[in-house]
Amino acid sequence: MKKILFALVVLGLSISAIGQEKNTEPMKKVVVARLDIKPEVVDQFLQSAEKVVNETRKEEGCITYILYKSCFSPENEFFFYEEYKNQEALDYHNGSKHLSAFFANITPMLAGDPIVDVY
Repeated sequence: MKKILFALVVLGLSISAIGQEKNTEPMKKVVVARLDIKPEVVDQFLQSAEKVVNETRKEEGCITYILYKSCFSPENEFFFYEEYKNQEALDYHNGSKHLSAFFANITPMLAGDPIVDVY
């Protein structure tokens, strides 16, 4: 009985190791960015955000790029939820002209520092 149990454990560990070797794809990157916008410029912000969303969704490495408006906090709090194939795709996005133009345009609209988390 012990030999059978030992054989099953060894087999399980071997299968696990093989699965890990095959999974060599780079890890997906997720970004959550929170922006607080001055109330008097929310409409202008949304116009700029629509442009950056449309352009980012065209990027080859972009999986998801969505702008959400908070329902339970101040009405001028917005969240970008972003998914990229890998770090390279995220780096491409961070260096893009449309993202640079977006930040140049909205910086005066910010009510505070953006909070960005990358997973």
